[in-house]
Amino acid sequence: MPKPHNKKPKSTLLYRTKNNQKNNKPGLKKLLWPTYILTLFLSTLLIAWHSLTFVDFGYSKAYQWLSIQEHIQRFAPSNQYRKHFETTTKDEHLQLFSEIVDSIQQSGEGLAHIRYQYKGKTIPLLHRAEVVHLEDVAILIDTLYPVGVLMILISILLILLIHLLKLPPPPLLQAISGLGILLIISAATMIIVGPKDIFYWLHTQIFPEGHQWFFYYQESLMTTLMKAPDLFGLMAAFIGIWTLILYGVLLGGSLYGQGKRN
Repeated sequence: MPKPHNKKPKSTLLYRTKNNQKNNKPGLKKLLWPTYILTLFLSTLLIAWHSLTFVDFGYSKAYQWLSIQEHIQRFAPSNQYRKHFETTTKDEHLQLFSEIVDSIQQSGEGLAHIRYQYKGKTIPLLHRAEVVHLEDVAILIDTLYPVGVLMILISILLILLIHLLKLPPPPLLQAISGLGILLIISAATMIIVGPKDIFYWLHTQIFPEGHQWFFYYQESLMTTLMKAPDLFGLMAAFIGIWTLILYGVLLGGSLYGQGKRN
């Protein structure tokens, strides 16, 4: 008597395979909107950063709010490497900061040539350790820019695919819930640990060992000009607020446009 075999008809196997493929497609489609929402946020960070370079990250406002002129008058006379910086004016301070921003955006070119004047003489603003540190900052920015551009390209491809597949948009609260939770956790961590401690820890992790990144006011006109780290906290706030505004406009436009399309 022949033994029964467990082989199933090919037609049944093909049917199940096709069914599995169909079942997987909706799962992949569900990932398009969340992925787009994340890449759009990362894209907006680059757009916000780059656009704020044209206004020097709001330095003119920070100069007033942080009383930087008074700060320079207090600490510049005691600088160990440079003299007479306290004789410079507000307009010169704004120009010097703008030149630093421009140089960093150009891979650090020209940092050593940034100068201020005293009685007809020009004096280099930065000493060697400051130049090296700002060059490290420029390298970091040059590294992050391609990542941001990639996020922009991925975001464009994803929204085109979403349009092509006519995927309905998620509700606004659902769309921003994941990112909102991440931002809340980040903010809570910063409050608990302390922004200054996080700022210093990031510097130790990011910049090359042996390269000075912490400067006292008495040894750095760069730090004095920026009233570091106070200025960096305010700049981070400017970048964060501008990013959220742009992100809200872009994401809201995407959700609204796709909703109208459907």
